[in-house]
Amino acid sequence: MRYWMFLLFLIPLLTRAQDPVPVAKNTGQINWTANQLKSIFIGERSFWPNRQPVVIVLPSSDSDSFERIAQWSLETDGFDYQKHWLSLVFQGRANAPVFVKDEEEVMEYVADHDGAIGLIFSEDAPSALQLRIQ
Repeated sequence: MRYWMFLLFLIPLLTRAQDPVPVAKNTGQINWTANQLKSIFIGERSFWPNRQPVVIVLPSSDSDSFERIAQWSLETDGFDYQKHWLSLVFQGRANAPVFVKDEEEVMEYVADHDGAIGLIFSEDAPSALQLRIQ
């Protein structure tokens, strides 16, 4: 019985640890809901409130972070997430995401490009780039 109680207590903590930290620069909006952010990462939103184009920055498809983004945004694996984006791009419904090596390069790219957004699963995201999830 104690074992199950411990698991019930631990599961929300593990889930919370997997929440991404969105990082972006000059988007025209600081506070976002999780659903609004997900709509960005599945290609449903092309422009920020300030009319600047959304530039999605993703880590390499070989990385664990890419798999976690796929799971968080589309509730699928990295392969299907990649297929989803290829479909959107070839249908002309979205611009292709920018792919970089890892989370560190995601943060560097976002810091250097207005309108760029990425997701970070580590605690290293600079506070100046972090968006708030409501």
